[in-house]
Amino acid sequence: MQRRRLIEGVGSFLCGVVLSAAVYETGLRQPGGGAEQAGDDPEAAVDPAPAGPEAPAISPDAEPAEAPAIAADPPATPGDPYTPDASGTFTAFPAIYAPPPEWTPELEAKYPKHGLVTGLAALVRERTERDAPILGILRAGTRVRTDAELSFGGGCTKGWHKVYPAGWICLNAGLEVGDAPPDDGLVATPRPRLDAAMPYDYWRVSHDGTPFFHRLPGFSEQDQADLAAKTWLAEHGRTLMPTTPADRPPEVPAVVKEYLNAGFYVTVAGEAVKSERKFLRTLRGTFARKYQLEQREGSTFQGLVLRGEEDLPIHWIVRETPLQRRSGEGDALVKLEDKKPTRRSRYPFVRKVTIGNARFYEDAEGNLMPEYAVGQSYKLKRPPGVGPEERWVHVDLSEQTLVAYVGDRPVFTTLVSTGKEPGMTPVGVHRLQSKHIATSMRDQPVEDDAYSIEDVPWTQYFHNNVALHGAFWHGGFGLVRSHGCVNLSPPDARWLFGFTEPALPDGWHSVSPATGPFGKGSAVVVTE
Repeated sequence: MQRRRLIEGVGSFLCGVVLSAAVYETGLRQPGGGAEQAGDDPEAAVDPAPAGPEAPAISPDAEPAEAPAIAADPPATPGDPYTPDASGTFTAFPAIYAPPPEWTPELEAKYPKHGLVTGLAALVRERTERDAPILGILRAGTRVRTDAELSFGGGCTKGWHKVYPAGWICLNAGLEVGDAPPDDGLVATPRPRLDAAMPYDYWRVSHDGTPFFHRLPGFSEQDQADLAAKTWLAEHGRTLMPTTPADRPPEVPAVVKEYLNAGFYVTVAGEAVKSERKFLRTLRGTFARKYQLEQREGSTFQGLVLRGEEDLPIHWIVRETPLQRRSGEGDALVKLEDKKPTRRSRYPFVRKVTIGNARFYEDAEGNLMPEYAVGQSYKLKRPPGVGPEERWVHVDLSEQTLVAYVGDRPVFTTLVSTGKEPGMTPVGVHRLQSKHIATSMRDQPVEDDAYSIEDVPWTQYFHNNVALHGAFWHGGFGLVRSHGCVNLSPPDARWLFGFTEPALPDGWHSVSPATGPFGKGSAVVVTE
């Protein structure tokens, strides 16, 4: 077992940035900054199917194509998230929200009015100041109780309302408040699917220079947009075209909001048809021609629910290669071509051995597998500062595995993909700084892997812009590949999001335990 070190990471890591506060509080809508490697290859091209059938999807039926009104959040999945099924995995997700308290007369008097978020999202501030710490974010369609009187100042021109259970929202962000619950028809944005591995419908842009329109365009407007994109690509390659009023080329029609390249991802809220051509309507209200995008479902791989430390260690096959055996007294080995465990399957190795200068895992029959082809989930001693009943997470960079704990008891493990050079995931003992049901990540390098990913699911930041999150754009779990974040399959990311602390206030889209009154975030321990 190689020595694992717990040291503090330094420097900044390209992974993800929450949307700008000014964007929300001024009512503007645009993707935020961030980073993750948006691989172009489908899962089948990254790794073969695991041994045996994949676990069935936990999600209910998909959201309908059009969602003109806000539906109630789906009911909780029946079952126990901490009880394994026959294959060892979970059949239910832990709850995302903290149980709402009894609504007492005292609370009714303090928060008598009803609010509905009508903008894309609204920031909840600790105080009535635009630069006050952020406690959380509410997405469009969220209902909230508020106080009776507006407060003014702090850079908010329309005034602030205090909201339950904590914080203040500037009405500039889009908050309808009344004595009775506002009409759902004010918002035409689908709510996230909380009991599904994927909270939204995700589509990949398949053509460079794909235009996204403010409204449904006419044929001539589409032709103008396409010609402008063709001209730009011929002169500038895959560098994104600026589309701000001051910088956009004059030939770009005003109906174009932005251009995205192949490999960028958007979330879709519905479909529309104009002149017999199909368009997709994004969650942010723009339109793109359907033939220029393709839907992505994400990996269905799931980790294992553990009954305790007796279930560890677990050995995962992360590279598909044949088992080997010693061919005689020396160090010569022969490959067993008919014995090739499937990637992401588990194998019962019993020891680690050295043959010559190489390290191998060995099973009870003497079959060998190179160390580099195996990821091991093992028990780690609870670090100082983590309580005996606390929920925490251990990520091992060498093994590309994650183990979740309650105190000293391991309860879940899976494969992950962490950061590769030069954006390695920072080692050390961290605390969750914020949790987001989904948040956008964007970077715009000139290189061919330029990416923009709307609403990356189940994102939990723990060190600057480095986060645990679901990755639906690849299936290479068990191998290093990200820009610094810890990538999980969407089902595993959803399970972990409900497991970690704190739980979100009822209906909220995100919470910031680093600044808020909701309790400290779970520890994330990263070793190498």
